[in-house]
Amino acid sequence: MARWYPDGPDIYRDSGGEARVYEALRRLPDDYVIFHSFRWLGNEGQQRSEGEADFIILHPEKGILSVEVKAGAISYECGRWLQQNRLTGEERPIDPLGQAAESQYRLYWELRRHFRGPCPMVGRAAWFPSILLPPDVHLPLEAVPDILLTQADLDDPEAGLARAYDYWRWQLDWHGQPLDEEQYRALVRLLMPSFRLTETIASSACENEKQCLRLTRQQSAVLHFLGEAPDAAIHGPAGTGKTVLALGKARMLAEEGQVVLFLCYNELLLARLRAEDSDPLISFHNVRTLAEELMPGPPLPIDRVVPAFEAFLTDEFPDDHWPYPNIVIDEGQDLSDGLLARLHGLVRALDGVFYIFYDRNQYIMQPRRPQWIETHMDCRLVLYKNCRNTREIAASIGRLTGLRGEYACNPLRGRPPQALFYRTADELRAAAERFVAAMRAEGLRPEDMAILTVHSRPHSDLRDTAILAGIPLAPEPRPGAVCFTSVRKFKGLEAAAILLIDAETSALAQPLMKRLLYVGSSRAKTHLQIAFRDDLPENRYGETFPAPIRDKASLLSALGMEAMP
Repeated sequence: MARWYPDGPDIYRDSGGEARVYEALRRLPDDYVIFHSFRWLGNEGQQRSEGEADFIILHPEKGILSVEVKAGAISYECGRWLQQNRLTGEERPIDPLGQAAESQYRLYWELRRHFRGPCPMVGRAAWFPSILLPPDVHLPLEAVPDILLTQADLDDPEAGLARAYDYWRWQLDWHGQPLDEEQYRALVRLLMPSFRLTETIASSACENEKQCLRLTRQQSAVLHFLGEAPDAAIHGPAGTGKTVLALGKARMLAEEGQVVLFLCYNELLLARLRAEDSDPLISFHNVRTLAEELMPGPPLPIDRVVPAFEAFLTDEFPDDHWPYPNIVIDEGQDLSDGLLARLHGLVRALDGVFYIFYDRNQYIMQPRRPQWIETHMDCRLVLYKNCRNTREIAASIGRLTGLRGEYACNPLRGRPPQALFYRTADELRAAAERFVAAMRAEGLRPEDMAILTVHSRPHSDLRDTAILAGIPLAPEPRPGAVCFTSVRKFKGLEAAAILLIDAETSALAQPLMKRLLYVGSSRAKTHLQIAFRDDLPENRYGETFPAPIRDKASLLSALGMEAMP
């Protein structure tokens, strides 16, 4: 049976002329290819700017026919073809051979320009499936019986088409070569190309924002469920909306006229929160800025301020000087047990509200997981619904930490995370250049991307790079630049596309590296790439990683990632 484009059942549902011709053509041998309802736009040499052929019929030896079908009674008067409507009897002018000719010339022009094989013969025909052509009929000069098929040809369509092919071979004095199998396939691909256009990352990011907003609103029911509970600890993996819910709780308290301390850990997150929220009843701090507000004396170096403030708050600070009756803590896993216990005691003395949002798997600022939250907070809830990452990224993150399957429940799909392996700083720089250029081509702005090192900028293989693909790198998020910083500093923030770098394959089985990859990967809302530093011989994978990981391919499979093309 002939191949059809497009194909499928019920292409023609009515009993009209095209349906009858369609059923006849379906009996042709399988060396024919047939396009029906073949639409085209005109070229400069054509009168019509667009058109449609009822059928385009291809054969590797005979060539191409453009066939126009007209059913019903057909007549020719005063230089015009006329078609009679079966129901009303009304006649209307038609131009079957003219329409077929337009498609014939359009196809020939396209083949001459783009087909690399020998150009096949291209002819035309009209098919009148409702009539029989009397042998003595006097036809206009534009028509000959050989290119007019009728009801009689429905029973043997190949014989009718053969007459038309023979006529055009004689008329055009055609002596071309038949197409071989590869040329014939190329001709079909030219006339019926096949392609798949993937949604851009910028478009996916836009849809992801809307979906995240809907999911986070659903998660906010947690706050209403807690009601008037004075203490609560809300645990959730990365991407479950903890920061958004923490802000929601702080705003709920502020709307009641209460003073709130919103305490986080990271400097970059603090800067974003202060820039985006100006409620006078909410004070945004991290441990450093809170210390500078409450502790006398000049500011201390960053590496000394946290332990000094904890000691001051425990040993010297008078309870009745504490200014914040309510505390909402984000990134609670990054605060020490001693500091959490002291802050909780200060709030309890004022009969205030104490909420902690945390992820027990994100402790990358201290060597061990904090214990105070889970041993002293009686009201604890768990979030599982991922509101940030696409399903594919969330699934990959889950594999890093062994999270339960419910975590990867964001309905928005995206592209699988990708990975590459590099050995030198130059190779990494080239990969980062490709990342930025590709994301720009996908419609992302520079500020929609981030490059995160699992170490620190001074110890990154990308440390000497200031510009990638013509875009500057900046140590913090800002318009017009790609943020290049460490996973630790970027924790709490997010970007549409993330490139995670400097992860040595020899360290991937270590718990700290796994947590760093987890935190860094979870910052990516829509697209994730990881550049692994290839410092482990592949024959040592089996002794470094648990089964079934034995090489790079099985490593990526275990992480739910694809190799970069």
